[in-house]
Formats: sequence, C-alpha cells, structure tokens
Amino acid sequence: MGVLEALKGAPPWVRWLLALIPLRIAMIPIIPILPEEAYHWNFARHLDWGYYDHPPVIAWSIAAGRLVFGDNAFGIRAVTVLYSIGTSIVLARMARRYYGDAAAVWAVILFTFMPVALPVSAAGFPDSPLLFFWSLAMSLAWNAIEGTDGRRWLAAGAALGAAMMSKYTAVLLVAGVLLYLVLSKAHRRWLATPWPYLAGIVALLVFSPVVYWNWKHEWASFLYQSQGRFEEARGTSGRPFSFLLFQLLAGFALTLPLLGSAAVRVFRTKRPEERFLGLCMVPIFLTFWIISFRRPAHVLWPLPGYLGIVIVMAGIAAEGAGPVARFYARGRNGLIALSLVMLVAAGVHLAWFLPWLSPLQGPYGWEQVAAKAREVRSTLPESAFYMGLGRKYTCTSQLAYQLNQPYDVHGDNLVGAKALQYTYWADPSALAGRDAVIVIESRSRARQYEPMVSSHFDSLEKVGEVVVPVGRRPINPEEPLTFLLYRARGYRPAGTK
Repeated sequence: MGVLEALKGAPPWVRWLLALIPLRIAMIPIIPILPEEAYHWNFARHLDWGYYDHPPVIAWSIAAGRLVFGDNAFGIRAVTVLYSIGTSIVLARMARRYYGDAAAVWAVILFTFMPVALPVSAAGFPDSPLLFFWSLAMSLAWNAIEGTDGRRWLAAGAALGAAMMSKYTAVLLVAGVLLYLVLSKAHRRWLATPWPYLAGIVALLVFSPVVYWNWKHEWASFLYQSQGRFEEARGTSGRPFSFLLFQLLAGFALTLPLLGSAAVRVFRTKRPEERFLGLCMVPIFLTFWIISFRRPAHVLWPLPGYLGIVIVMAGIAAEGAGPVARFYARGRNGLIALSLVMLVAAGVHLAWFLPWLSPLQGPYGWEQVAAKAREVRSTLPESAFYMGLGRKYTCTSQLAYQLNQPYDVHGDNLVGAKALQYTYWADPSALAGRDAVIVIESRSRARQYEPMVSSHFDSLEKVGEVVVPVGRRPINPEEPLTFLLYRARGYRPAGTK
C-alpha cells in the first residue's frame, strides 16, 4: 500500500496533523535565533544534570538536534518541533476519546494556531518539552483515574517527572490532579490507595538528577526560581490586569468566545473528564495570577495549564451546539486563513517592524558583531578570550553562538556582576593575566560597564562600534542598535591587585 493510499484511510485528525507539519518546519529558518535559544544552545554545549535557570531536558534536546543538523536553527529546533507534533497528537487523542473524530481535528487546529504556543512549542525553549510531557502526564493520569489498574499511575508519574525535568512549573499539575481527586466523589477512592503516592515517588526518581545538581551547587536553582525571582523584581510593581489581558490575547486572540464557552462548560459540567481538564488549569493559572500582583509575570508561565481547556474548546466546536460553536464550525476555514495572515504579519514584523508593535531587539546584528569581535581577537595573543556584557544572558549567549565559541565567551561574573549560568562555566583565576575582547550591548550600558571592566583589567581600549539598523521601517524608524567593542589587557580577578 502506498503512502497516499495509507493516508486516505487515516483518521481525519492525522491528515490535518500531517498537513500542518510543513508550517512548523517552515518557521525554523524564518524566525531568527532568539536570545533564550542561544542561551540554551550554550547549555547544550555544557551538558549537565541541571542548570541555574532550568532543568536539563531543553539542553539535552538541543544537543541531540545539533548532532544531526549542526550548530544552526535546525539543530536548535529539530527536537522541539517533534515535541510540538507530539503535543498535538496527545491532545487530539484525548479530544477524540472524549468527543469524537471531529473534536480531534479541532484540537490539532486550535493548538497549532494558538498564537503564543505556535512559535514557542517548536522553539528552543523549555516550554516546548514541558507542553508535551504535561499533556502526556495529564492524559495518563486520567487513564489511571477512570481505570481500575493502579499500575497506570506509575506511567503518569514517569511523564510528570519528565515534565518537571523540562520546567519546574510542571509540579503545579500535581495540585490540579489532587484537587480533582479531593472534589470527585466517584474517584476520591484513589487517595486511599498507594498508587498516586507511588506515582509521586516515580516522578521524584525521574527528577532526581536535578535534585542532585542542586545539592552539588548549594540548591542554587531551587533558590533562584523561588525567592530569587522576587528579589529580581524589587522596585517593580505587579500588573495583574495586564497579565490577564496578555494571557487572553497571547493564547486565544481569535478564539475568545470559544474559550468563554469552555470556561462556562467546565464550571457547570457533570462530565468528570471535563471537570478534570478544567481543574488541571486552575492551580497554575491562579499561582501566576497571584504572583502578578507582586511582580510582572511572564506570558509563558501558565501556558501548559491551557492544554486541557483547548480539548474542551475542541469538543464544543465539534458539537456545533449553540451560537458560538456554530460560528466556529461554519468559520473553521476562515479561522485558519486569518491565523495564517497573522503568522505572515508576524514574519513581516520580524523583518520590517509594524508601526504599532515594539521590535524584537535580541536577535539582530550578532553576525556583524561576531565578525568584528573576531577581527579584534586576531590582534591579541592566542590565550585571549571574549566577554559579552549586556542584558542578562543576551550578549554573552548570542556572541558565543555566532562565534561558535561556547567555552571562550564569558559573562558579567568576571567583572563582579550576576551572570546566571555563566557563573558556573568560568574560573576567573584560570583567566588571570589574559587579554580579552569585550563586547558591550548599547552605549547606555557601556557607561555602566566601563568602570567595572577597567577595574578588572590593566588597560581598556575602545576599538570600534557596530551599528545595526533595527528593521527597515520608513516611517518613525527605530533607533539602531549600537555594540561597542574593546581590547582589554591583563585580566585581574576580584581580590587581586
């Protein structure tokens, strides 16, 4: 049987899934490497059981991709594209089980064109494996809950452990499942058995490499992702209403009425699977909404919690009952077309910048900066190293990626500032006496960094600038980005004269 004949006999949702895969692949060369992706590429070049910012799955995934495709966009994103496809499959299978084939098709469409999930689920972000393993753990947990074989809980525990190995926020799925069990008369009996607790032990066993890394590093990652996050936000104010607005627009810009119908459904429903899907969202959403009163909360943080709601939305659209469901049932092709138009607009924005949207400044100019840094490096002894200074990890990571020098590009910690994971990749004493090429991102930051750099080197000489236009918008253009380059001689670690 030929491939085309086999596809004709495949379920409709499988055909839709395969038809949309080229869209995800086409995005790989179009979207420039983002600062977070360059940072995680550096993780992949320093493989470990854990990292200061995140658990290790994204590093391992990028490492696997670069073995096949090399150090480029395909290498960084190849495995994460597979995660995004896997998430679509899990959601479609759940929707098909609860609502039928038509809902499975809708699940594929809704997840594929979910605005924030579309790029993130296939990018070098830890959210990509998180979404896959969260959906898998949610599916396996429901299989265990409605079944009679307690051993199914162990598979759910393993998937949960993999989700926690992707991003710490996965632990909030535990709260959702526990909340459902407490509130469900039909399934509360599981709390009196050992199986959910054994599942927790399995999850912790899978997660144990991260515990080991933290134990070896004075619990640095756990502390950073808890109290450290609030310390970062000192002097800032929370934006709870902006948080809600961004969540709605980033996740459901074109499907807000369907989201509203799903919210009402899970609140009123007597179907246990719908109540389960809704309660899996509640803890993670409430946690970050409460946090948003104290500090700005990232739009991605609650994202996995919406996967259950997407399934309910798919079921409502497939049923076609009520004006909202009928509207989306009739307008499915229009929804897809409009989503594609928005995707094209986003691509135009990356290159030209639409007047009403802020430009992304992290991805641009690094090839030119790296070329100039190499030129300066050629004037220094072979022992010289690079240092990138600027926003968090942006300058260091992008410079290391473009130079393909993950072991010779260092960060802010060499001049006494915080440098996140880069603190663990450099031994200042081993660099003592060596010269360096310094790249500082923007003139305003140069005024901050120049005194710090001067205090750690025998001499500091500015040797050039790289000016990079931010897009090509003819009306009210953005200020160009300016990178300053220096030749520094004789590095002196802190505490030396």
